[in-house]
Amino acid sequence: MKKLIIANWKMNPLKGTEAAKIFKSINTAAIKLKNVETVVCPPLVYMQSLGQMVTSRNCVVGSQDAFWEHVGAFTGQVSADMIFNARGRYVIVGHSERRALGETDELVNKKMTSILQFPLIPVLCVGEKTRDDDSNYIKLVKQQVKNGLAGLSAEQISRVVVAYEPIWAIGVQARRVCTPPECREMVLAIRQALADVLPSSNDASKIPLLYGGSADSKNAAEFLNEGLVQGLLVGRASLDPKEFVAMLKIAEKVSG
Repeated sequence: MKKLIIANWKMNPLKGTEAAKIFKSINTAAIKLKNVETVVCPPLVYMQSLGQMVTSRNCVVGSQDAFWEHVGAFTGQVSADMIFNARGRYVIVGHSERRALGETDELVNKKMTSILQFPLIPVLCVGEKTRDDDSNYIKLVKQQVKNGLAGLSAEQISRVVVAYEPIWAIGVQARRVCTPPECREMVLAIRQALADVLPSSNDASKIPLLYGGSADSKNAAEFLNEGLVQGLLVGRASLDPKEFVAMLKIAEKVSG
């Protein structure tokens, strides 16, 4: 299985010319890698223009979100079919920053259902805000997985990617970094949740799991080797082409 490295640019950069410059640098390096698939998720205003720069399946573009309806009077929303027609191939769903704005498991599930009606790959984000001594955070994350996948067929779930985000380890207010063993613990819990909604544990083992907690070139190898993940969801580090390309090359070396 190829490693999957996803860049989430969030609300950056300010200018389309800068977005094109960053993407060009990433694309030039990414298309040379045999064991890594790279996805860049820019702000929606840049997605189509960057999609036109795509030259290989090794490096494609995606969206940071999608609405659950296809068309209609929904001011400010963008549908899954619009994303596909704009050359998007992946969609991040339920990111912790969107959940912080009030997005619920129910809304996440509606988006997943809509996205999977098209040749798109949803990246379902799950993760806990805090950890407790009674391990309730494990139950919470497992329930997020099940709620996000509710009502989906085994075939649909087989197309899903799941990204684990330890919210307590992300951003300027991070309490501390997440360790590979802590990541591994959650990967095993997520695999259990997937096995509960799929015909077999073998089917669950085929779902790519990503780590999305402030990953960079310093810790990428540890999470890919010891964290049992098949890739990374990268935030601010993905806006630095040199740093992000370094992560891609690390992923290429540990792939197998």
